Amino acid sequence: HIALDGTLDAPAWQRAPVFTDFVEREPRNGAPPRYPTRVRVLTGAHALYVGVEALDPQPALIRAPLVRHDGVVRTQDFVALYLDPIGRGKVAQWFRVNAAGSTADGVHTGDDDNEDFSPDFDFDAAAARTPQGYTAVFRIPYATLRAASGERAPWRIMVVRRIPRDNNVLEASVPLPPELPSFIANMQPLRGAPAEANAPFLQLRPTLTLRRTLDQPPGAPSTASTPASAGLDVKWRPRADWVIDATLKPDFSQVALDVPQLSRNTRFALSLTEKRPFFLESSDLLRSPTDALYTRSITLPDWGVRASLRGEQLAGTVFALRDKGGGLVLLPGPYATGFADQPAAQVAVARLRWDGSARDGALTLGGLASLRRYEAGAGDNRVAGPDFTWQASEHLKLRGQWLLSQTSAQPDANGVLAAGPVVAGARRYINAFWRSEHVEAALTYDDIGAGFRDDNGFVVQNGVRTLDANYNRIWRNLGPLNELWVYLWGEAVRDRAGGQLVSSYLTPGVYAAYTRGSEATVEYRGASHVRVAPDAALLAERYWHFEYLTTPAPWAPQLSMKLDVGRLADVVAGAVRPGRRITLGAKLRPLPRLEVEPSFSQAQLAQGTQRNYNEVAAQLLAVWHFDAQRSLRLIAQRATVDRRAEPPLMVDALQLGSRASSLTYAWRRSAGTVLYA
Repeated sequence: HIALDGTLDAPAWQRAPVFTDFVEREPRNGAPPRYPTRVRVLTGAHALYVGVEALDPQPALIRAPLVRHDGVVRTQDFVALYLDPIGRGKVAQWFRVNAAGSTADGVHTGDDDNEDFSPDFDFDAAAARTPQGYTAVFRIPYATLRAASGERAPWRIMVVRRIPRDNNVLEASVPLPPELPSFIANMQPLRGAPAEANAPFLQLRPTLTLRRTLDQPPGAPSTASTPASAGLDVKWRPRADWVIDATLKPDFSQVALDVPQLSRNTRFALSLTEKRPFFLESSDLLRSPTDALYTRSITLPDWGVRASLRGEQLAGTVFALRDKGGGLVLLPGPYATGFADQPAAQVAVARLRWDGSARDGALTLGGLASLRRYEAGAGDNRVAGPDFTWQASEHLKLRGQWLLSQTSAQPDANGVLAAGPVVAGARRYINAFWRSEHVEAALTYDDIGAGFRDDNGFVVQNGVRTLDANYNRIWRNLGPLNELWVYLWGEAVRDRAGGQLVSSYLTPGVYAAYTRGSEATVEYRGASHVRVAPDAALLAERYWHFEYLTTPAPWAPQLSMKLDVGRLADVVAGAVRPGRRITLGAKLRPLPRLEVEPSFSQAQLAQGTQRNYNEVAAQLLAVWHFDAQRSLRLIAQRATVDRRAEPPLMVDALQLGSRASSLTYAWRRSAGTVLYA
């Protein structure tokens, strides 16, 4: 029996082999470790146990704040466990615990080297402080791992440790040179994965939501309602490589509010992060070279079923659901995104992926099919096509996708979707990415036909051809700098109908990373052009872009700033004007148990001494931690827009304001047992 108290006192730990061969990854890649780390691994009947001793010559400097789940980031001392039960270096599930016992988990995908915090797995972890540093213990149930059945490659494992001091240090149990195809490409084998990993399991998560709503129209008496709703989530794993999910009347009221964004001076729709549990199972399988599948396009699911397969070479997921609708359908165009009210619909999605062996050049082939059939005879949208990822050499990776669409759900004169003539379209996408020790470069070509639409994806522009290129020269450990990047990025977007330039930019920039986790970026966007309509003039923007991030102190683990200042495009008025866009953010710890995260965004445009446009989006997030499992979260948001009327430019006055707030108590025993109030 292994006690989950964060210590390594159990006799089994003393008998386990000890691994100590760590290497520094940041800031001095390949250097010997500054902080000794010892790892022990035990295989139990139903779970994998990993114990870590994180030794520190100055344990008083360890940063160990209590944070909400998935809030374990580089400003804290933590250890992370990466597991690849398939053993092919394509996908790894990762688990983190900081020195206070707070946890995080997610998935890292190798094809795009992306770290995703969204998926949540059923695991346990704890930490304990010691005079020499701290210890941490992970308990990873085999049922939470997505592994192949039968004959398979050895599982792979990696342990990393983050130490934020004057320099933000990252040490790993394997060498991670910068030219690797991905962060998870060099994980070491874990021999002797137990057969019990194939044991089936069934998880039921009934939900009961009580909600009180108070409605008080101006000049009328208030009315109150207290509805109750019940739902059920089911997860069944008949064997290690199959997972079946089902949901009935899911309630997502506990999901955090979306962070407000500046949206009133943009031509194209803005994306949102998926946070709803049903869509997070095997979410990496939905990723492809383009945003062909975007689950936030599903507004209010009534029910849903899903099956996911992970074999040694073949993986896939398929789901079907009913969406009550109520959101917006994106209607892409060359110069802007249009919108239509979203009717209720039946949705079906299938995604398959096949991973070749190493002798095939690390080739991955994929395909997807997507259907949204609107109810009340409002037509449908169908999308299908193949994609590939090929690690052509040690340094060169190629990715491509070809999609075809057929759409009969067309907007009528009032902007309402109705069945009409089928419109077909295609999208062709190809990307080449080069990575070596001192150079990163990419070239992308994206050709989107005028009739292409993807109602289950995120396509905000069509009828255009885009050519995008960037070149980055990198120096590491250059004097006081941990990294220095000098780069040039460029892009040109042209209307397919006549070849007219829609937008373009050529941007030189410099990025530097140095002590205290600080990062600074400076770009001159002096060759940026935008056209807001086919018959409009090309607007020439000239402005500077700045970014700054730092970790000044334990009570202020992160401060950030983004600023655009100069002559910016007013896409509503079709003019270029002096202005600025600024985003400020902070992560503050005024008390050991209190997290405070304010964020503030503002955009302003002026004409002479008059302010033509002012937009603000602000949020305050505060979390009080009773312990590592229980917390109280407050979110307060405010958004305002103030635009002055300009009749000569056919611009109407606009004044809008909104407020939103939520207060949530959470008790998270594990990913499978959570209480929200």
